[in-house]
Amino acid sequence: MKVWIGSFLLVFGVSLGAQTSPAHNWHSPSEVVKKIKKNFSDINSYSADFLIKTEDNKKEKQMRGKCFYKRPGKIRYNFAEPEGDEIVSDGKTLHIFIKRLGAVGKQDLTLDRKNTSGPIFTTNSPDGLNRLFRKYHYKFDTIEQPRSMGDTAKYFVLDLDQREKIGGFEKMKLFVDSESYLIKKAVATDGRGKVTTISFSNINFSEEIQDGVFNFHMSGNAKIVNNPLVSEN
Repeated sequence: MKVWIGSFLLVFGVSLGAQTSPAHNWHSPSEVVKKIKKNFSDINSYSADFLIKTEDNKKEKQMRGKCFYKRPGKIRYNFAEPEGDEIVSDGKTLHIFIKRLGAVGKQDLTLDRKNTSGPIFTTNSPDGLNRLFRKYHYKFDTIEQPRSMGDTAKYFVLDLDQREKIGGFEKMKLFVDSESYLIKKAVATDGRGKVTTISFSNINFSEEIQDGVFNFHMSGNAKIVNNPLVSEN
């Protein structure tokens, strides 16, 4: 499960492509996406609280904790639930530590696959976000944009549909703050109907984050599984 979640956290800030859609309220999907990418390219670092929920065959699971990002492509997810789990990337290697199994998934993010033009993942970076918007069609989910979702903010809501059904998340829904153009929540559905939702709160852009935060410290007893997300072959 945690390895699968790791791929979602990468995809969430990483891969899509525009399709023609009519403008609504002086906005169009392409205008919103352009502002999302511009906004993210200006961000040097941030920290935030995250909540991940999964729904599969009427079974629900919940994970939460604190995450950190630093340009270019460095991420850390410290899990409070389940306590001790970690997802860490220095932009070149991704480590996914599952405490209860005593196992670490170690994924090389620089691998090239056939028929691709670059690394398999570009973690939470402007390039990765561009990739997201090349791999999916996107459009507004309704004509009313932006709109209230039950809190004080208003959101643009984008529906994403995977261009080529090659596995993973076939559909995604992004909730974009209409003032900051930050993606506050993403809902992803795979081909088997499993739904994964990740949301962010308490986002802090002023916290000073040292590079050492993104170093993964291996437990001496942990079992390493190399390239669990995709291999070089």
